Amino acid sequence: MTREDRLSIGASISGLALLAFAVLTATGAGVLLDAPTGWLIVIAVAALFGAALPHLGGLWAAAGAIVVVLAIEPAEPWRAAVAIAAVHLLHVLASLLLVVPPRGRVALRALRPTGIRFLLCQTAGQLAALAVAGLAGAGQVPFAVIEGAAAVLLIAAVGVRMLRLRRQSAFPSAIRR
Repeated sequence: MTREDRLSIGASISGLALLAFAVLTATGAGVLLDAPTGWLIVIAVAALFGAALPHLGGLWAAAGAIVVVLAIEPAEPWRAAVAIAAVHLLHVLASLLLVVPPRGRVALRALRPTGIRFLLCQTAGQLAALAVAGLAGAGQVPFAVIEGAAAVLLIAAVGVRMLRLRRQSAFPSAIRR
């Protein structure tokens, strides 16, 4: 390859856009959850730290702070749904940022399997949280705990099945031009 050669990967997103999306996800979740000012600052600083140095786990710290905010504020089903989505998305983005450099690009086609897994896990997790919230409101917390454990086992079984699939089948064959 020479300097004039270009590698065409199709539609793509830059590493900087992923960084910005991660920071916006963390701070947006903090704002939506109506986090106290101190916790909102902790979430934002941890997300910025995680964006600057992804290998040190700042985005995972921001996700942990979101869980703490959920625990210290009044319980409502919509707050749990926001926290579940935000923490999961932060985990996915933090994992991606470990391999995508800020000045690099990643093809949207390569993100498709990750997006599908995200949606499948979100569907199962949000439905389980909604069911547990409905049962807990009816005063049947022990059954809700059993149902929550069953949901975790179901998600783990689906995850194991996803991991068993051949990784090559996740990506369509490249079209040569």
